[in-house]
Amino acid sequence: MKYTNSELAALSDEALVHAELQLDRETVALRFRKSAEQLRDVTLIKQARRNIARIRTEQRRRELANGLAKDSLRETHRGSFKAQAVASTEGSSFASDLNEQMEDGE
Repeated sequence: MKYTNSELAALSDEALVHAELQLDRETVALRFRKSAEQLRDVTLIKQARRNIARIRTEQRRRELANGLAKDSLRETHRGSFKAQAVASTEGSSFASDLNEQMEDGE
């Protein structure tokens, strides 16, 4: 999911931090799937990293507006984060894709 600036502005501080932490978990899962050659669309990693950057920029903007120290929002709300299962998006290995194509062709 791509976050827009208006969507990020509408989130509470806590929801913003939780979105960042969840995206960080998803990025780790995507990199793991890529290394295991089970990720077909590697651009998902780039999209997740950019979303994290957008969220961190919004966090820092709020910290500066309120005169808070850097990363204070993250430290304040990190303890209340409950991780959700990382959704398995499209993915399969190159070899299984070839097998599917060969079976369809026969």
